[in-house]
Amino acid sequence: MSKTETLPARNDKDGVIGLWGRVFHRTPEAYDAWLEERDMIMITAALLRLNDRQLRRIGMSRVTLALDIEDLALRAQRDAEIARDVLRIVEDETPTEQTPPHAIAAE
Repeated sequence: MSKTETLPARNDKDGVIGLWGRVFHRTPEAYDAWLEERDMIMITAALLRLNDRQLRRIGMSRVTLALDIEDLALRAQRDAEIARDVLRIVEDETPTEQTPPHAIAAE
């Protein structure tokens, strides 16, 4: 291969593991669920490497680490849903002269 030739771009997401996931879980929903489970395991393993002082610094405990990570994921998912809803509302709203201005409601 000469220096001017380039290799074709690889279209694999996570190498052999990603290929296994796409073959074993053929539907997009099953593959996404598998990816989410795998990512949660990787995040848990990474946080388990921290010592107790470091975990306390980020508001977690080794005893409740799995629950803390699950709560963190649920909170991130909820925040993403809220952000999508807000963006949808803002994009769908077309101002007209008959539409009164909206007041901001506090919770």
